[in-house]
Amino acid sequence: MTRIHNFLKKDLLFTLSGLLALAACLIGRGSAGFIDFHVIFTLLGLMGVIKVFERLGVLDYFAEKLIRISDTNRSLIRNLTFLAFFSSMLLTNDIAILTLLPVFLKIVQKSPQFKAKIAGSTLLIVAANLGSSCLPFGNPQNLYLFEHYQLSFIDFCVLMLPFFCLSVAALVLACQFIPAERLMIEAENNPSLNMKNLVLPIAAMLVMILSVLHVLPYEAAVVIAVGLTFIADKGALKEIDYRLLGTFVFFFLIVGNLSEVPAFIAVIQQTIGSFLSVLLSSAVLSQFISNVPAALLLAPFTDQGSALILGTNIGGLGTLLASLANLIGYKVFAGYFPQEKKRLFQLFTLINLVFLAAFIVFFYLWYRIGG
Repeated sequence: MTRIHNFLKKDLLFTLSGLLALAACLIGRGSAGFIDFHVIFTLLGLMGVIKVFERLGVLDYFAEKLIRISDTNRSLIRNLTFLAFFSSMLLTNDIAILTLLPVFLKIVQKSPQFKAKIAGSTLLIVAANLGSSCLPFGNPQNLYLFEHYQLSFIDFCVLMLPFFCLSVAALVLACQFIPAERLMIEAENNPSLNMKNLVLPIAAMLVMILSVLHVLPYEAAVVIAVGLTFIADKGALKEIDYRLLGTFVFFFLIVGNLSEVPAFIAVIQQTIGSFLSVLLSSAVLSQFISNVPAALLLAPFTDQGSALILGTNIGGLGTLLASLANLIGYKVFAGYFPQEKKRLFQLFTLINLVFLAAFIVFFYLWYRIGG
């Protein structure tokens, strides 16, 4: 019983969504038809490959390289921030944070005079969220919405190009507020990668990307990718976040049952009828239930796919609850500096709300001007 209690307590979103799914199925019906297995299995394949890259230390390698070319606090934070931004496009925001934030915090621990550890940690988390938003496979809600609205890869990239450009500009500007003090810490070890170990995971990633682009059927791609992952590093399959997959299944069951309630459909459709209403509603809703559940909840009830993609990705900014990656980053920081987690919460919220407001205003004006 203790082990079950600890398992359920470890991931409250998984537990709560499971309870809500059970209630929904008891009141309505439990049907496998509600579950989008395309998304579930595609996520499984991608998560396995990404876990291999993580265990091989790919991001650690590039982080150590960047430390060696950083001569000030500002350049270190800027370099790690943009590594988080670009790496999260393929390796997802949570992997970027789990890998790069500890690297940054280990450096900070060795340099008591480092004054920007909270701002630097926040910008790294923000960058990982923003970068993961720019490609269909960067985060779970993008993959789901990409498949749900049957977008082409080019259409998705065109849609997110202004988001990408604004992200880069905002991060460059934000990094300018970091003091340019001399960095007194050097990288400890000589980073190296065994290129032979990368062959199979790279091949698996290419197969999964071709699947997302609808070049290969997802069933075959997932089998190939999981097989290559097993050969490359069978331990990676044990470390996949199966609770995230379970959470997706639970939300599919919840939304499937809600979609059969006429009164609920009427209220939702009246609330999110236009581009701007979907954009704002999804961004605001994400602040309370996080952007992945917001995407799963709203997608079946609106044809404004572009607005929902933008809204849920913008919605990853803001509160700690807005994105699961935010909570991951908070927990990592608290593990290194537990006495300063209150200060992190305060500055993290302030910086994120500034980013959130800037992105909402930008895309509001973008839509108004573009018609």
